[in-house]
Amino acid sequence: MLNTPMPIEAHALRAIQGVVFDCDGVLFNTRDLNTHYYNFILTELGLAPMTAEQKEYSFMHTVDAALAALIPPELMPRAQAVQAQMVYADFLDQMRPEPGIYELLATLKDCGLYVAVNTNRKTSMEMVLERFAMQGIFDPVITAAKVERPKPDPQGLQMILAAWNLAQDQVVFIGDSDVDQQTTTRAGVPFWAYQNPDLTAQLHVDSFDDLRQWFSVAHGPVSALRDF
Repeated sequence: MLNTPMPIEAHALRAIQGVVFDCDGVLFNTRDLNTHYYNFILTELGLAPMTAEQKEYSFMHTVDAALAALIPPELMPRAQAVQAQMVYADFLDQMRPEPGIYELLATLKDCGLYVAVNTNRKTSMEMVLERFAMQGIFDPVITAAKVERPKPDPQGLQMILAAWNLAQDQVVFIGDSDVDQQTTTRAGVPFWAYQNPDLTAQLHVDSFDDLRQWFSVAHGPVSALRDF
């Protein structure tokens, strides 16, 4: 018997052949890192730390968009100079893998599912995956540096669908923000919201441990479904 009842039909889970993850807020808890990163730049420029709204905006958008929203145009050259001297690896210890993510990824692989990343990170994603022993798990890894138009544009998801040769209804995207929700709407891909009940989604996921159990049962022997 599962600890948490399955909120979606088993046959619907079996129809899923690929799972796409956002990075920040889904694979990793990075809010502290994100805040520290941008506040470091602001402090170097003699500016006030981010407001709550600015923190939320910078968490969901690309670094270029975040800096443009935070930094006055006349200070942008100085901000870019500060950023160029920063070593992103120094900030990685403030990242935390979400509970249960490694076990979920192992289960998805065991079930024969594709897994990918679609993130508005630009150049740090490969470093992050290596630091947390996730390199080689996701294919493809789509970042803002690999598309002409980052999220909420659907280009990244469309590239993943093409790489996997799958239809929209065979894939789900797990995200945690309005930007992620807009991306899936534009791509025609089902959206699963991670720990954000305010979003409109086909499924709300509160725990990766629960999601792992649901996939294990749905893709396992038919006899396992008798527990439902």
